[in-house]
Amino acid sequence: MIRERLEQDIDRLCAVLEALENPSGALPEEDLRGWLDAYDAELSWVFDMAPVSAAPTKNVVGHLQVYSPDADSSAPYLEHTGKSAGELLAIGRHFVKPGPYAQNIGRFLLRESVAYIRRRGRTPVLELPADGFLPRAFYERFGFQAVPSPDPGRTPMVCTR
Repeated sequence: MIRERLEQDIDRLCAVLEALENPSGALPEEDLRGWLDAYDAELSWVFDMAPVSAAPTKNVVGHLQVYSPDADSSAPYLEHTGKSAGELLAIGRHFVKPGPYAQNIGRFLLRESVAYIRRRGRTPVLELPADGFLPRAFYERFGFQAVPSPDPGRTPMVCTR
């Protein structure tokens, strides 16, 4: 089940991050807690395998944030969409514990975040690190298209559906 992230979830999320391969140095060597809070997120969700709605459990296996992209990172999106930065919301810090259901959990988090952004009247975007936690093709199946970027280590993507 998806629920809002609680402070008590942070240690569990750090353990999930430690279980992931660190693609292209996407994660800091230290301070995973700081990495999780790097954005002033509009929402931070976790996927909790336990059927509870408020209490954190040791069954937190996925994470996703929605935030307003900063001026520097929004430039490729603005050129591609012709929209202002205020019309965009970014999806980031999207990761899932490795396992047999990782793709399904990642898909569920992504689908719900795109629906949330659309209800707000905004366009979903994401900045995928090269060799991200979930492959680029995963996001393309959901209607995200890559847009040109000056940074070869990042792939900005815009949801076109």
